[in-house]
Amino acid sequence: MSHKDMLKRRDVLAAGAGSVAALAGCSSTPGGSSSGGQLRFIGFGGNTQEAQMSVFDSWDSETSVEGTSAGGTTEMISLIKQNPGSFDIVALNDTGMARAQQEDVLEPVDLSMVPNYEENIAETARTLSFNMDGEDTMGLIRENGATGYAYNTDQIDGELTSWDAILDPAYEGKVSLIDRTIDRLSNSAAAAGLNINEVPDDESKTDQMFERAREENQNVFSYWSDGATSIQYLRQENAWICEAWGGRVLALQEEGYDNIEYVIPEEGAMGWADNLAIVKGSESREKAHELLNHTYKRENLLSLSDAMNYTVQVKDPPEKMRALPDYAPAEDLAFRNWDVVLPKEDAWTQRLDTIKQS
Repeated sequence: MSHKDMLKRRDVLAAGAGSVAALAGCSSTPGGSSSGGQLRFIGFGGNTQEAQMSVFDSWDSETSVEGTSAGGTTEMISLIKQNPGSFDIVALNDTGMARAQQEDVLEPVDLSMVPNYEENIAETARTLSFNMDGEDTMGLIRENGATGYAYNTDQIDGELTSWDAILDPAYEGKVSLIDRTIDRLSNSAAAAGLNINEVPDDESKTDQMFERAREENQNVFSYWSDGATSIQYLRQENAWICEAWGGRVLALQEEGYDNIEYVIPEEGAMGWADNLAIVKGSESREKAHELLNHTYKRENLLSLSDAMNYTVQVKDPPEKMRALPDYAPAEDLAFRNWDVVLPKEDAWTQRLDTIKQS
């Protein structure tokens, strides 16, 4: 079964978290305001940060853009709260958008000042729940992907198509899974035939989800928290099967690792989206909107997709984008309802930690 055939079957679940989580080098440090013709951007670091900064660099403006990278959404939100007025634009995954709105660190985007967003982004992707607060648009979708799994065809005979593969005793000690509670449980729910949005208020479904997570834990030698580690495990053959992001796997294949195959399992997989938002208290709101409008020019969106190996929800996507490992239009993805899922994170983390420690 081809990648594209597999992708047509993602009718189960769910957008979620993740982009690059490793702390990357920063071109600037927190502190100070964005006055003096300068905008401050904070993102995930790594390839996505490099791609975004490249687009910012092409902005025909006297205003410069400096970038800071953080190790994840928790660190980003903490830096924003600890350094009021120090950042103007932030890149957040959908989990981060939900948390940032809870923490009241974002302000609505004035779409009249970002006409390229509505002109070039598909309508079905512009009102995703984690980017909205009532009628207000709090975030603009940038790129999205999925968390399926990759496997080593040199070590594994035959084609893998299901989450059941990671339960095979033949792979004991050769499986690695993502170490993010809601992300991990989203895929456990999908593997159990459940929609995670329907789990929180149903004790029976919650038990089913955790029983599946317990079964999936049996062959795991390690959980990874950043995409670089997942690729390291695959490259060094520590993991024969590894929960992974499609863009990362495609980059690995481009390095020459043709023996690594990426799968969106037939039961469904967790999707995710990264988004751009304006930080509350920015002293350069007008310039921030101008920079966002520049980013959402069609040619810049296609450049981001090419550099990141992920889908950008442009209208009439080119064939090159449609061929990406985890390409899917927004209407084919079922996104998580963070209003019902996020309040369960702490309790679920404790329960999942007990499973992992066993």
